[in-house]
Amino acid sequence: MKKLLLSAIVVLAAICAQAQTTFSTNLSAGTSLCLAFPAQISSITVGGTASGATTVTLFDNSAASSTYTNASYTTTTSYTTNITSTITNSAGNLQTNTFSGIFTTTATVAANTNTWPSLAVYSAGASSISGPYSVNLNTVRGLAVTASTNATLTVVYRRLR
Repeated sequence: MKKLLLSAIVVLAAICAQAQTTFSTNLSAGTSLCLAFPAQISSITVGGTASGATTVTLFDNSAASSTYTNASYTTTTSYTTNITSTITNSAGNLQTNTFSGIFTTTATVAANTNTWPSLAVYSAGASSISGPYSVNLNTVRGLAVTASTNATLTVVYRRLR
């Protein structure tokens, strides 16, 4: 019985344990894709380079972009109104007709570009390291990072799917 209980505990521990992975990269100024899958981030370390201080912004995105675009679309609107028609008949009499009804019209909503909401913002001075910061960030799409200047980034994460 003890062996069965011990093996059940070992199997359960093996199933529940998820290894953490460390990802390190050198970032250039602009947006970079770091993780292209959902992840649970537990630690962030940011390092500035000799070229100057840096600010690093984290986004939940699976592409190297901090923005997204909504396509244009057409919408239909209904409204009520009266239409008045005035004519002069062949006998020279003025005749006015009023018609009420519900009418529809279409309008095109233009495409727009939006910025993803940032998950977190970290800064590091020139030639210095800031962190490690203990965080609890869960991404749905992945991790995109925007750096103001060249920087180093280390992320400790667990893959969610």
